[in-house]
Amino acid sequence: MIDEADLDWEDIRAFLATAHSGSLTAAAQRLRLSPPTLGRRLKRLEETVGGPLFDRLPNRLELTALGRSVLDSAAAMGDAAAAFARNADRLAATARPVRVTATTSVSAFLTLHLPDLLAETGADLTILSTRNPLNLAQREADIALRMGRVPAEGDLVTRRLGHFGFTLYAKRDLRDDWSGRWDGVPVVGLQETRRRPSQSGWVDDTIRERGARIVARLSELPMRLDAARRGMGMTLLPCVLGDAEPALVRVVDPPAALGEDVHLLVHRDRREAPAVATVVDALVRLFRRHAKALAGE
Repeated sequence: MIDEADLDWEDIRAFLATAHSGSLTAAAQRLRLSPPTLGRRLKRLEETVGGPLFDRLPNRLELTALGRSVLDSAAAMGDAAAAFARNADRLAATARPVRVTATTSVSAFLTLHLPDLLAETGADLTILSTRNPLNLAQREADIALRMGRVPAEGDLVTRRLGHFGFTLYAKRDLRDDWSGRWDGVPVVGLQETRRRPSQSGWVDDTIRERGARIVARLSELPMRLDAARRGMGMTLLPCVLGDAEPALVRVVDPPAALGEDVHLLVHRDRREAPAVATVVDALVRLFRRHAKALAGE
């Protein structure tokens, strides 16, 4: 029989992270540990429970029958620990930055209006620009701004903030040289993908149909914006950023197929924290003020 005093919460955290990722390396990165340290914690837990928790396959780890049998209990402990931490955060008098995670496009829009946000909230803001879905329940971020489908990942409060329009932009003098013809026109594309529908797929299909040519592919928005400013070719940008650039002009009207709704997500426990609530309200007002510019109207 296992004595609960023999169980170490850090070992259970290691087990949960590994079960979630299926990779020792990815779990170690998530927990900010070295893979050997994580491996030692897993081994210690396996010794405590009396058997292997994972099958070590060539490119991944899979839960054993024992691992599957204890996963729900371990997850419940993780949820309880996260709830304890969130409540402590909410009740603590300490002030720490409100962390907002968003895609590159949304982060660029927030940065453009950062003085307004800071003036309205008085909060110490951290903006995390990432495509990774940071876990709100585990306090990896306080507020998430996400495009497209709203994920279901726990006790979240969600709200649609607005609509982002996208279209092709080019430097004004370069656009004037084309005289409405696309043959051989240079294009700075996005990262190549076979996924349809997608923004990158739309760009590739559109320029192929019209005879333009891709001269480079740049995965990140700031790089494409800089390339367009320097006249390297037309590229896809959010309307709210492209229209704000005096040197750039639209090549086509914003296609409806490229539009994306932006949703705000916050964990219900964190929503009650005064600083988080203030930032949420300021974000709602910011998106409302710039609704037409965001949509490209």
